[in-house]
Amino acid sequence: MSQPRSFRRGSSDSRCASEPEIPATFCTWITSGLVIAQPPAPTLLAPAAGASVQEPFTISWSAVTDPSGIAGYNWQVSASSSFSPVILLNSTNPGVTSDTISGLANGTYFWRVQAVNGAFQQGAFSPPRSFTITGVGPGAPGTSTLGPPKGYSTFHPFEVMTFNWTAVPGAATYVFQAATDQSFPVASRIQFDNIPNTTFSFAIGNPEGNYFGRVLAVDANRISGAPSNVINFSVFFNNPLPAPPSPLSPPNGATLTLPITITWTDVPNPQPSGYDLEIARDSGFNSIEELDSQLNDPTRTVLSLTPGVKFWRVHSVQGNASPTTAAVTAWSATRSFTVSSAPPKPVSVSFTTNPLTSGDSTWIQLQLSGAPSTATNISLTSSNPSAAPVPATITMPANIAWTQFMMQAGQVTSPTPVTITATLNGGSASGDLTVQPTALKSLSITPSTINGGAQAGAIVMLTGQAPPGGAAVTLSSNSPAVTPPATVFVNAGSFSVSFPLQTNSVTANTTATVTASWNGTSTQAQVTLTPQPEPASITLDPTSTVGTSGSSFATVAIASPQSTDTIFQVTSSHPAIAQVNNSVMIPSGVTRGGFNIFTSRVTTQTLVTISVSGGGVTKSAILTVNPDGTPPPSATLSSFTVNPTSVIGGNPSTGTVTLPGPAPAGGSVVTLTSNLPNAATVPSSVTVAAGATSANFTITTFPSNTTTVQLSASLGNTTLFASLGVNPPPPSPTLSAVTVNPTSVVGGNSSTGTATLSAAAPSGGVVVSLSSNNTAAATVPASVTVAAGATSATFSVATSAVGASTPVTITGSAGGATKTATLTVTPPPAPASLSAVSVSPTSVTGGVSAQGTVTLTATAPAGGFGVALSSNNTAATAPVSVTVAAGATSATFAISTASATTSTVATITASAGGVTRTAALTVNPPGQAATLTVTASGRSGERVTSSPAGINVAVGSTGSGSFVTGTSITLSVSNGRDAIWSGACSSAGNETKTCTFTLNAAASVTANVQ
Repeated sequence: MSQPRSFRRGSSDSRCASEPEIPATFCTWITSGLVIAQPPAPTLLAPAAGASVQEPFTISWSAVTDPSGIAGYNWQVSASSSFSPVILLNSTNPGVTSDTISGLANGTYFWRVQAVNGAFQQGAFSPPRSFTITGVGPGAPGTSTLGPPKGYSTFHPFEVMTFNWTAVPGAATYVFQAATDQSFPVASRIQFDNIPNTTFSFAIGNPEGNYFGRVLAVDANRISGAPSNVINFSVFFNNPLPAPPSPLSPPNGATLTLPITITWTDVPNPQPSGYDLEIARDSGFNSIEELDSQLNDPTRTVLSLTPGVKFWRVHSVQGNASPTTAAVTAWSATRSFTVSSAPPKPVSVSFTTNPLTSGDSTWIQLQLSGAPSTATNISLTSSNPSAAPVPATITMPANIAWTQFMMQAGQVTSPTPVTITATLNGGSASGDLTVQPTALKSLSITPSTINGGAQAGAIVMLTGQAPPGGAAVTLSSNSPAVTPPATVFVNAGSFSVSFPLQTNSVTANTTATVTASWNGTSTQAQVTLTPQPEPASITLDPTSTVGTSGSSFATVAIASPQSTDTIFQVTSSHPAIAQVNNSVMIPSGVTRGGFNIFTSRVTTQTLVTISVSGGGVTKSAILTVNPDGTPPPSATLSSFTVNPTSVIGGNPSTGTVTLPGPAPAGGSVVTLTSNLPNAATVPSSVTVAAGATSANFTITTFPSNTTTVQLSASLGNTTLFASLGVNPPPPSPTLSAVTVNPTSVVGGNSSTGTATLSAAAPSGGVVVSLSSNNTAAATVPASVTVAAGATSATFSVATSAVGASTPVTITGSAGGATKTATLTVTPPPAPASLSAVSVSPTSVTGGVSAQGTVTLTATAPAGGFGVALSSNNTAATAPVSVTVAAGATSATFAISTASATTSTVATITASAGGVTRTAALTVNPPGQAATLTVTASGRSGERVTSSPAGINVAVGSTGSGSFVTGTSITLSVSNGRDAIWSGACSSAGNETKTCTFTLNAAASVTANVQ
């Protein structure tokens, strides 16, 4: 079944569809003051009215005519003669008066057709006809059997549900449809196309309701089989929740050493990132030591826990229970285990990269059997310190049992096995690593296709660092067209070296192979050289300059754009007077390039010849270099313009030359030239009539590839230039870009791809073929259609879980063009942990509260992140815990203080997931009263207030308040206004919304409200 398209009326002024009482013959569309007749209704031809048919079958109708042409036809199918609702629709291209229908269940249906004219005015629909589907005939895939959804049929909004169905021979893809109306109306059904497998998972956010689901098989010709059986399911916030998971291991009450693997049973309908695991120090779960959220699998290996009895439980998130709350199962039964208090010993030593190449680095991970109560040094040894050096010790932080450190491999000449051993408390653990010698990895040449005679760039890469003394890599070429250096040297410790690659002129496309060799290993790269074209012209602007600090700009043109960059040699007849580069480049796809000319002092006027050479042809221009102080010549032309500045080849443009004053008797003859006469020609001259200041002339253009023609107008010592773009007729649109957004996703999440055309799609749309180079990580539909008149279309990129960051290339092809985009599929991010705790202010008077803030290393998971709090001194009291809300990285809490007779420092401690952070709060005895005076000026109608309360001053007045010395006071302006603060609280001349300071004695502040 092809993707539905539909032509739509282009003006809200049309009333033909909404007012059926208007006769179709007279129905009009009014736009821009014109009355456009509606196209007539087609006559239905086949199948005959009431016919019994097997699908797929063809419907056809008569062609109609319209003064503006026919843009296409829309057809609709419904089970009701009133076409409420429409269950199938599509459109055809101009001139196509038939289409294929498939994908309907057995039964009686009605169909109709309307025409759409060249002004995109929809005509009246034809009188409907009926047909009866009696079965599926040849040419259609079979029918799948749809099974019930996984787990149960009562789901919550945003709960992922999974359906499976039987495979059908000949099916290329499948379509899954869901709707709250069992007729599956086009307007309201949910439809997933291009499903490559016989299983599909999705979630419905809204609306709530009782749903019907079915699946259709689709073959490579986009023909659908009959719909499958219908499965009922519901999506409601108040649907029942499944039973919670059941704990499996470790055995209840067991005494264990780290690491500890915890497992539980899957719920009937497991969710992506659905499990939350809590490990607490108490059975009431008031002191959470480990909170692991958004787990995919029913297992978790815990690397660090403090010694002692631990209690654990798990639940599952099953979508949403309301628009703002999650649907969460009950907690599982609580199980316990004891983390052994025996002195910790090493359990394992592992490596992120193994084998490792000389000079490369790897993380070494070290696991202990328990978490030491204080920071502990662990002894490390290497069986080959020169190949794999490690520090003598590494420190394991307190209450942590796992750590890692970076190790860089040394130089070896052959594969070298190394054993890394960690020792603590009489126990040891080892890991085996192989260090490989550095070898030649690759040779790359950029660009891979270049104009003969131009200089390419090349890079030699090693698999690791070059050894002491470096690496001398020999180079050779199988063609005299490319002459690499005999050797290039990779410095000791480096991984690569870049070098220029000289090429020579060729008369035909020539592919050369360059070989790099080192230590008995070789690698190759190819570069293709193209013939160098001839320069068509060189022009200078200006053509005359003074010597000292003088300059000119040379423009070099070729006859037609090249597929590669064009390089020409450049020379100056007096290089001491006029300095130029050795070469000039004309980029691929354009016809002009340029270079600067810089001049030096001369004592007499000197003519310098500037030349460009290539393809056996030399073009030259003369630059006049004058002694310093020579006045510039008077301009004899003031302007030279063309209008329009860009035309389609074969259409004219108009040139205009303008003098600075009236032309003398007899007129002024202006000489004209074109650098590309095959694309645009001008008369040899144009005369500005006596007494006139300007003259026009016709520029004749010819069919051409896209090019820019440089036109010149000369009179006396003045030459002016104007550019005219000559373009071919607009080409058929091709694929111009494929993008993905976001460009990086966690495996299991989707990204949105966009295929963009170079121009609007024609009638019928443009089909863009899609593919993925790694379907295990990311899949795309086989194609996406850019609708007629649109320039882009989006498609979904589905991803799967990966173990490491995986780049996937998404490729699109259409109109002879292929474009790619890279999507990076990453493993799930590390869970959030406690990063810091802070208090503000850090010093308060007893009885005054402070605010604490806990900060995480990453955003909190669903359900939030609990942090336990405590204070070591009754002078300051913190809550038992604070929760960082899901998606946030921090949370605040209030710290109350008691009266103090002396300054007292209280330590606020925050703990979560085995991580502990502290902050100090100083509680001071009460100070003496002091007066704060505030004067407010500036914007009338606003007020300045304080926190704590005491100041409330209207702009244009002064007010005072009494505060205890040592109080931190924040001043602010009503309605969020800015102010410039000065006095005891200063914003240093800047506009700020608030100003905070500590009052230690009587003080005054001025606020200039903005």
